[in-house]
Amino acid sequence: MRASVVTLESAFAHQVFHERHPEMIRRLFDAHPYGPAERTALEALVAETHDGVITLADDAFDRDRWLAWDRGYIGTPWSKAPFLWAESYFYRRLLGAVGYFDTGVDPFAPFKTAELLSPSLAEDYGWLREDLDFDTALLASLYGNRADLGFQLIAGSTDVHDQLVADDSAHVREFFDAHGPVPVTFVLDNAGRELLSDLIFADHLLTSGRASEILLHTKPYPYFVSDATHTDVGECLRRLRDLPGGAGDRLHKAAAEGRMRLRTHPFHCAPLSFRDMPEDLDLGHGLTIFKGDLNYRRLVGDCYWEPGTSFQDAVSYLAGPVVALRILKSEVLVGAEVDPAERVTGAHALIQMNQP
Repeated sequence: MRASVVTLESAFAHQVFHERHPEMIRRLFDAHPYGPAERTALEALVAETHDGVITLADDAFDRDRWLAWDRGYIGTPWSKAPFLWAESYFYRRLLGAVGYFDTGVDPFAPFKTAELLSPSLAEDYGWLREDLDFDTALLASLYGNRADLGFQLIAGSTDVHDQLVADDSAHVREFFDAHGPVPVTFVLDNAGRELLSDLIFADHLLTSGRASEILLHTKPYPYFVSDATHTDVGECLRRLRDLPGGAGDRLHKAAAEGRMRLRTHPFHCAPLSFRDMPEDLDLGHGLTIFKGDLNYRRLVGDCYWEPGTSFQDAVSYLAGPVVALRILKSEVLVGAEVDPAERVTGAHALIQMNQP
């Protein structure tokens, strides 16, 4: 089972650093009244990632943590670092540039808020009802960041299933039928529509008796623009109470009773695979659901895997049962065959499970 690490020399990584990041900085300038210091720092960060050396300030509050996460990349050109490591550190540096660690102001909050306040949101979730079946709730969580597919889920559209390049949904259902109720941990991905849909799936698991409790792992601080924090969970729960089906009220009650809890950990913003996770991250109880593309890269390793490598082989280091729900938006893939050019478009999805 051989693999080569994805580096900034890949075409996709180059596009992220040379096109997506500069565009994101322009959007931040439009969204916030940043002064000369913040604007200069952000522009310098982008320039450094193109032609400079990775630096770590001597007075950084988390200097020791990043030194522990370093694998010899600090002090070397950005272009020599693995894609995952460099991309993660870019967002840490971005937060420092805008003063987040002093003010606590999420630079990406305007984008997240705009999605939750979108006039189309209520219509997008018009398919919601109290008695969702398991398959609909599972697919809603999978396709949550493309909530317009909700109507297709209810209608049983074959287009949704045709996009699945790996579909272990039957195994997931059988696991719950055989072992439920079990504790279920969600390692969350995006806020907004995706988080709303994850909460809907969590509510279904609780109300159907498949889950004994739900643990939601969030990012400890804003990350990769739209990743969910504790604050985002609260915002989405409040918005969910305005949508049909009653999931918002039931989840508020579940939280009050201790059946749904939130947790975070610094390692959720680490530039490393989950193979390197510390023991106190504690992902080994019950079933763990890893949501989204970034968590998938960290779960299997941000690598070009040898063809034929199975999902089971890639995640065998985890002791408990694992489910990955992912829309393909990067090059990394195991257990399925998709043309590399098609892996970054968001046109394909997967449900993969490993049960040791």
